[in-house]
Amino acid sequence: MKDIFDNCELGDLKLKSRIVRTALWQTQPMGEVYEKYEKIAESGVGAIITELISLYPKDKFSEYSIKSSAPQFMVEAKKLVDIAHEHDVPILGQIEFIKYNRGIDLDIDINDLTIDDIRQIQTDIIVASQKLKLAGFDGIQLALGNNFFLSKMINPYFNQRTDDYGGNTFNRMRLVLELVKVIKANLDFHVSCKINANDGRKGGIDSEESIEICKLLEKVGVDSLQVTKPLSPLYFTKDVSDEEELVEFSQKLINNVNVAVILGGGFDSQNHMNELLNETDIEFLSMYRPFVAQTDFMKSWKDSGDGVSICKKCNNCYRTKTSTCYHF
Repeated sequence: MKDIFDNCELGDLKLKSRIVRTALWQTQPMGEVYEKYEKIAESGVGAIITELISLYPKDKFSEYSIKSSAPQFMVEAKKLVDIAHEHDVPILGQIEFIKYNRGIDLDIDINDLTIDDIRQIQTDIIVASQKLKLAGFDGIQLALGNNFFLSKMINPYFNQRTDDYGGNTFNRMRLVLELVKVIKANLDFHVSCKINANDGRKGGIDSEESIEICKLLEKVGVDSLQVTKPLSPLYFTKDVSDEEELVEFSQKLINNVNVAVILGGGFDSQNHMNELLNETDIEFLSMYRPFVAQTDFMKSWKDSGDGVSICKKCNNCYRTKTSTCYHF
């Protein structure tokens, strides 16, 4: 029987549990962040994915993000790694951006990108990956899901290009595939990609194309895939859950690729999560808001065996972009 506290392997990473902590925003002073990471790492979490690391100073969410261009970035990044590794927890840096800025030209549309722009984006992500590698990170996560820039680049709803970076699925994925191949060839690094099960738009990516995208990512060496949806976690409230749809997609994805699949979906019950693990082929589950409401909840879960998160799923931590809990 599978259990969330099983020792397991996520690709090449050794985990002490099947729970992957994922995150979004970072606005607290770094002293508080270090304290938070200490509690998460010692609580029994399997792996940590950082809050989003913003590539560009004038990006939409850079105010609420760790910035890879900041002078103090390497010192802060290494401290996060040291905290995680002290407790034998692998840590991945989540690299994301919303807007690409070409100097004084801000928010360049996907369809207006020049080849030089594409090469610059690839270079910027590679440089950020090299920084994370130098700081001791175990890998990166690329945001191909939710509504970040790369998720739009691969989406026919947004991408109307007529060159080699637009049109069919492979062409729309070309920027990412080229990027991943370079990273895997030059850095001993776990590469995870966050991917939408579908984006719900007419003319956008449906679940079938999302499967094909994941197959392409597997071919270039991606080590794990995290399943999500646009506007997640707003889909997952006390009254509304798309869990069944995401479970069905994740099971189908597992049947079609040979890389680790991480399912996210507003989980808050230890018993329910264990039931899901044992009723499907899913092996890894990601959580965000429970760690905001109670940073070290996994410790009490392991002791009790039937833990339930105190998180109310009000989504204020998401809406206010603070990653702090309104209630607790």
